[in-house]
Amino acid sequence: MNSESFTRNIDIAASPAQVFCALTKDVSMWWTTSADDASVVGKSATFRFDKSYQIMLIKDLVPERRVVWDCVEQVHDNKTLSVHDEWVGTRLIWKIEPASPGTRLTFVHQGLVPQLECYEICERGWDHYVESLKSYLETGTGDPYRHSAKPGARGDRG
Repeated sequence: MNSESFTRNIDIAASPAQVFCALTKDVSMWWTTSADDASVVGKSATFRFDKSYQIMLIKDLVPERRVVWDCVEQVHDNKTLSVHDEWVGTRLIWKIEPASPGTRLTFVHQGLVPQLECYEICERGWDHYVESLKSYLETGTGDPYRHSAKPGARGDRG
């Protein structure tokens, strides 16, 4: 079985500065509408998906180059899973590189590997949200998780 961490490369028609801003200040525009500011190294940011959430320690920020978060707490509220905190101890790394015409973004969720019970759910979720990020940056409209009246209505993406 593959032990490689989840990785996606994407070309975005936006500047590295715009990408950096989306990953730090505008997370609510593409990941979840209940997202804290993630623009201060050493601070924690919480990202909520109804009953599910992740708390990330903002580990490293290099404007227009890199964003690194460490998952320090998680509850994945999904009844199909027996383990609800598999992200704890994982690291999210966003590498931002100028490209023509825009930015090449490499996203690695270090530690999110196929052996984890949540991998397939998380892979589908990240694929959606990476495209949401691209859409937000290129069109001004992303598709972030929006809290519903019925908890769990889109819970498989969180």
